[in-house]
Amino acid sequence: MTLIINIVTPEGIVMASDSRQSERNIKQFTRISTNTANKLFTLNDNVIVGTAGLAFFADDTGIRKNVSEYIEEFKKENNLNNLTVEEISERLHEYINKQYPWEKQLDISAQQLEFDAQRNGEKILSLDRKNDSITFKIKQPSGRIKEGHLNIEPVNLIVSGYNSDGTCETYEINSPGDMILKRKNAEYGCTWVGQGDVVSRLILGYDSKLFKVPMINSMNKKSLENLRTQIRGLEYYIQWSLITLQDAVDLAVFLIKSTSLIQKYADGISMDVGDIQGVGGPIDVVLITKDGINWINRKEITYSELV
Repeated sequence: MTLIINIVTPEGIVMASDSRQSERNIKQFTRISTNTANKLFTLNDNVIVGTAGLAFFADDTGIRKNVSEYIEEFKKENNLNNLTVEEISERLHEYINKQYPWEKQLDISAQQLEFDAQRNGEKILSLDRKNDSITFKIKQPSGRIKEGHLNIEPVNLIVSGYNSDGTCETYEINSPGDMILKRKNAEYGCTWVGQGDVVSRLILGYDSKLFKVPMINSMNKKSLENLRTQIRGLEYYIQWSLITLQDAVDLAVFLIKSTSLIQKYADGISMDVGDIQGVGGPIDVVLITKDGINWINRKEITYSELV
């Protein structure tokens, strides 16, 4: 897992990331594979991409690679120097969608579900695929009906930077999913991808799990829209247009460190116990201004005595 923080200020853009990377092993257990992964990459002299979500996947050739390798291949195959942030984001979205065979992986997940059900003496009552997920209903030997969803793990990216005319843009890219314009020019503020529940609670006053509370989940559409409107009042009033680059760096680092610290002690939330400590390791920080890219902190390969 990951946490990427993007803060757009009048002086420039701050991008920060942790360095922890996790993966599912052959027994489908999620484990921490490293605390030294790179997740921020330059695309040209004024544009950065941050990678979150699925860290490894195999393309159509069957070769399993890190997302960072796909980013580097994308850079080699495309001349990005004279493109706008939007054009780069569109090309990258198309490239990742082409490389990531998520439909095939969803089919494999469905096959695994059927195999596990047969092995456990269960009967699959329904298995319905819709877009990038599968809804299932299984009858267990006890007669109990189990329902659930199979969701494909997405690749999430943030592309942010400046165009040649001095305008700035930030896009969120999801595969499977859409490319979303998050901020443009003077739309200052904070955007994040990855394990952002702690950040959401700190800044917005709640996270998306609020809408899984049974009472709220049962609301009709109009009541839910009213609730969404009202809870916006919980968001901290931060005057983003007055934040300096130093303040933005401090805030980005604070949000990542806070997430890592909460995860150290909390195993999910009471209504959904069980989570992985997916945010950790050194924090990389980079500044993007109209004049170019400046790394504030970037981990390096060093030698240390093994314990």
